[in-house]
Amino acid sequence: GIQGTEVAKGASKMVLTDDNFCSIVSAVARGRVIYAGIQKFVSFIMSVHIAEVLQIFVCVVANIPVMRTPLQILFLILVTDLPPSIALGMEPGDDNVLKVRPRPKSEPIMLGWMWMSSIMNGAILTAVIIGVYIGSLVHYCDGKIRQNDILALPDYEDKLANARTVAFISLVLSENIRAYISRSFERPCWINFLGNWNMQVAIVAAQVALLCAVLIPFFSDKILGLQGIKIGWWGWVVSLCGPVGTLILCELYKIVTFYQVRAYQEKLRIKAEEEEKKFRRQSGPENGDNGETTDAEPSNVYI
Repeated sequence: GIQGTEVAKGASKMVLTDDNFCSIVSAVARGRVIYAGIQKFVSFIMSVHIAEVLQIFVCVVANIPVMRTPLQILFLILVTDLPPSIALGMEPGDDNVLKVRPRPKSEPIMLGWMWMSSIMNGAILTAVIIGVYIGSLVHYCDGKIRQNDILALPDYEDKLANARTVAFISLVLSENIRAYISRSFERPCWINFLGNWNMQVAIVAAQVALLCAVLIPFFSDKILGLQGIKIGWWGWVVSLCGPVGTLILCELYKIVTFYQVRAYQEKLRIKAEEEEKKFRRQSGPENGDNGETTDAEPSNVYI
């Protein structure tokens, strides 16, 4: 880039602006970090949205009052889900980013094991929040969980709003924990826990938004239908069961993901060795023996 001629720059595939070959390593590492951040962003968004859809589906099928109103769903998507997901796309990257094998050009952003991880984590989040919601219905709605039975209760709107509030708080807290868990597909979330400053800002913003949604008069009860004050200490304590359960179960599932990642890396290793053997055969024995290079090159991977 500095000493090279314009003709050489135009004919080359890569130009080093500082004439430092170490810049190639830094560029590859940065590119892998960005790509991994995109994968984490997509995986997190898919897992929480799968969970939110499954929760509504289970309520409808089981004849349980739907745990969220349309405005609450919109608030979750735009205010509490979006900041952590953006922070995931700004992850600093893992220490072993350069040890990961090059990915094939045909590789999709979401791999099979990533889809399985998103679905399983979404199912875990669904089961935990459904459990919190049913427990809240039993507590606030006089032991009733069926929609027809709850609608027959006096002041059923306030009682149902209390149960929905507990489930709403628990879901927001669980999704925030899920954001920390999503920082790595295979490593425990407590490793380098505070390594992403943007994540801390996003979680604080989500928590402030949650408190505003459940505590500010008129905005919470009249617009969003949430009653953070009326649920009492019982509701706030029970809402913590969601994030605790999510943390334990999702971290346990990382054991499965750990072996899936290892199996995928081994698959890439075997494929790379086959490509290398094929490349040597195509180069010809005369070139392979005397050390000469050819114009042929493997072109099925990105670094």
